[in-house]
Amino acid sequence: MFRRRALRRRLQAAGAPAVPDAVLRRLLRAVDAGPRAAACVPAPAAPPQPLRLAVARACRFPDVRHAAQLRPMPHCTDQLCCNPYHFSRLCEPESPPPPYSRIAMEEVKPKEKGQSPQDARRTNHERLATGSLATDGEERPNWESEWCRLAYWELSRRVGRQFSVRVRAVDVFGGEGRGRGDEESPRHGLCLDALDPNQPQAEQVRKTRAKIGLGVTLAREADGVWVYNRSSEPVFVSSPALDAAAARALLVWRLAPGHCLCVFDPAAPPPLAALPHVGPVDPRSVRISFAKGWGPKYSRRDVTACPCWLEVLLAPRS
Repeated sequence: MFRRRALRRRLQAAGAPAVPDAVLRRLLRAVDAGPRAAACVPAPAAPPQPLRLAVARACRFPDVRHAAQLRPMPHCTDQLCCNPYHFSRLCEPESPPPPYSRIAMEEVKPKEKGQSPQDARRTNHERLATGSLATDGEERPNWESEWCRLAYWELSRRVGRQFSVRVRAVDVFGGEGRGRGDEESPRHGLCLDALDPNQPQAEQVRKTRAKIGLGVTLAREADGVWVYNRSSEPVFVSSPALDAAAARALLVWRLAPGHCLCVFDPAAPPPLAALPHVGPVDPRSVRISFAKGWGPKYSRRDVTACPCWLEVLLAPRS
């Protein structure tokens, strides 16, 4: 009773319309369940945006301004849903990546003694004149019905084989993110803890792996390929297809917990296949690092220095 009253006060302070007790009880259960909650909580009446916005402000994003800043997660099935954990916040241009990743590659200065400017600009893209990191000797030219393949890495070592994705949305998660809390909605995807479980790991890999939890959801949607961060830690994303400016500077975007980002828009002009001072780039390869970022002015200047990271290899245009 007292918890429902407290939640009602929080919603009223956030600008919510009147909420019936039955809806309030379902919202309270959803808040208690957190990101693992699978059940939708329909608004008592349309349109749902006022209640949806108020719930998001009260429970997850206090500074969110508009309902348009919220995007439904792929597993949400009710258009009137107001479950705060069924929505992700858009990663917006006014929230830029950290300063270490905003610098263009041609502006990078060598830091270490004896290091040449050419070495300072070196990236994975430059070293891989052909193909993607994900191939790693595992060339598979026939895509069949897959829309992407996943390759998981720990530092510079590939772990396991490529994971083919044919369903619209796929989860990449640690052992603690194995389920959503609803046996009727099991997670479909890649459990990282199930890959090579007996392989010895570096200490930094073990610590980062323990933070992955619910991980990320990758979804092929009508307006592009989206990444949803469901972890309690940030993830870092690099994609030549994000936008022209990002491609020229090889930006690494910081995606905070609960946020989402479109990493590939099929309607946009094709991304560049080569960049000045960098060389050939795989335009359909997206890199995602869990908890640890990388960039030319960061201690981890190369993605292969990140303890746990994922490469998403998108299928070629049909």
